[in-house]
Amino acid sequence: MENKTTSTPVLRPIHDTDVTTLELPDGAIGRLGRGVICDISISSQKRIFALATHIGTWVYELDTMQPIALLDNERGMVNTVTLSHDEQWLATHNSDGIIKVHETQTRQCVAKIKGWYRGTSRLAFSPDNKYIAASGYGYGDVYVWCTRTGAHVASFKMERKPKEDEQLSVHYPLCFSPNGQLLAYASGRFTLTVRNVETKERIASMFTTAHLSCYGYVYGLSFSPCNQFIAASIRDPNTRKNIEVQVWNIDKETLETTYTDYGGTRVIPAYTSEGTLRVADVYKDRVVMWNVSHKEKLDIIEYQAYPEAACFSTNGQQFAITSDQEIRIWGTDSMKIISFPEPTSPTDSMFFSQSDNILVCKYWRKSNIVFWDVDQKQVISSPIKAICNGKKCALSPCEELLAIIGENKQTLEVWNTTTGTQIAELTEHRSLITTVVFSPSGEHLVSGDVDRKLTVWSVQRWEKQHSLIANGRGIAIKSASFHPSGKQFVTSVRTGPVDLWDVESGEHLGSPSVDFTLADASLYKGDVREIQRRYKQKSKMRWLDSVKFSPCGTLIAGGLWGEIRLWDAATLEPCMGMILPESCYRVGVVAFSPCGEYLASGSWWNDTEKVSIRIWKVATGENIHTFWGHSSDVQNLTFSKDGELLASSSYEGTILLWDMKPFINS
Repeated sequence: MENKTTSTPVLRPIHDTDVTTLELPDGAIGRLGRGVICDISISSQKRIFALATHIGTWVYELDTMQPIALLDNERGMVNTVTLSHDEQWLATHNSDGIIKVHETQTRQCVAKIKGWYRGTSRLAFSPDNKYIAASGYGYGDVYVWCTRTGAHVASFKMERKPKEDEQLSVHYPLCFSPNGQLLAYASGRFTLTVRNVETKERIASMFTTAHLSCYGYVYGLSFSPCNQFIAASIRDPNTRKNIEVQVWNIDKETLETTYTDYGGTRVIPAYTSEGTLRVADVYKDRVVMWNVSHKEKLDIIEYQAYPEAACFSTNGQQFAITSDQEIRIWGTDSMKIISFPEPTSPTDSMFFSQSDNILVCKYWRKSNIVFWDVDQKQVISSPIKAICNGKKCALSPCEELLAIIGENKQTLEVWNTTTGTQIAELTEHRSLITTVVFSPSGEHLVSGDVDRKLTVWSVQRWEKQHSLIANGRGIAIKSASFHPSGKQFVTSVRTGPVDLWDVESGEHLGSPSVDFTLADASLYKGDVREIQRRYKQKSKMRWLDSVKFSPCGTLIAGGLWGEIRLWDAATLEPCMGMILPESCYRVGVVAFSPCGEYLASGSWWNDTEKVSIRIWKVATGENIHTFWGHSSDVQNLTFSKDGELLASSSYEGTILLWDMKPFINS
């Protein structure tokens, strides 16, 4: 446990909270996107709400529905968030297993607590802010700490540790009583326990499935204002639907009432301060709001995208639900909506237009292709209205054609970007397509799939020119890159060879060595100790995710495990290896600058606060600069045509724009 206190306020004015520039890392000039959304919390004070994302915790002002702060961005990957009843405190949990307690007025972290590495299920503040409690995902104890110091107060054993296959699928809810004396929690998949926090005495234990025909688990909990009753929603793990809501008398340990008229994937109960029990019945496209006490349907909230997170305010008066397209805050007499113009999911294809002011992206969970105005950092209207389930797409050099992977993930669709009409459908592949790229002249299109099958297409006739099989052992084609002349292309598979092909004949021209170490150690550039360690390593993992031709066509670059390797494109002999630090060993993507003098590489996360993007001098192999900005794997890198801007995208769900002028002009 680590504590940190400060009296220095860091409040930001509203005009300084542009989501594209707030809390940018050094060297970045803009951020596109807000990060993958994981959780949401809203209190009874109706002033703010909090959104947990993979880049940190966004704090929004409820009246304006505008962001006013970004917390936890030094590491990001926040998956759980909760606000105290009076909004004085905010607690988060990230993927590294750290629970942080923030004072919302100063935005400062006052305590860091070691939680569960595989994830915290629920967090809850006591109404008097004295305690914070947490449960894990299907295993471990329930813990209680002091809010201000993070000091351990109590821990309560789970009654039955679930099986391995249950651990990530079962949430263990918990909540404090309104008087702050009791803590109710799911102590097992079927058991609800209530304890006195101060004395640690068990007050009640209820077996929630005793009245059910199937073994559901407790999904949601809420105390009544009188502290005497607790409502529990029960979920069927097989159908992933809620079975019923049970109301228990804590003093008598008896089931008082059962409500069963629900069919959503999640049912969330909440008592209002007046003692009315409300239930949110959450479906994939709507939420049905109930006044359970009066058996009255209050409202139906409809939305387009599947909801990521949902919660009631601490007094049951408001309900918040979020998807990758919007946030909706419901009240009995109002509805507030934020619509996200950009997706909040990762992007797997990304490239600049010739004019450098448009960035074309394909997102994981967004059907349409997204066009970004880079100068304004805004999404502009896309002419392509297609269902694109595959992750990859490719823009032709003339920018009039866009090849995307169709809805069945085995078909390529070619669209005209000006008219927004589909002009071709290519159906050669029989398995999942993983790679698609146009030749520099636009005469050819190459696609690759998970069975290592490559297809060379004639763009003029939209016919198959060659059907090829890459070397390897049943591993998918990871990347492909054309020689600047368009006469050759190179492909890679994750565990093995790089293959060079002739476009016209389909002939296999050779495979440069991807041995774990170079035969000539003098070809390595970098720290001598890192080079020595590489030769001593017992593990010989190759792990090749990305391969690229240099703009002049004389070099091929590939990101191997622990190094960036350069091969002579004519002889296929290795000519350099740039060694990476151990914390950045896995290279996810490489990209040459347009001038060919620089190479950018992006790593995957490996127990570091941020993930590195390294800029290399190609002639010398020198790592001239390192950007640290993304909280998770860097999956795409692309330079603007003038080389002054580098765009990077990450699994966290954002794109960062980096200023390259200090390096290319030095």
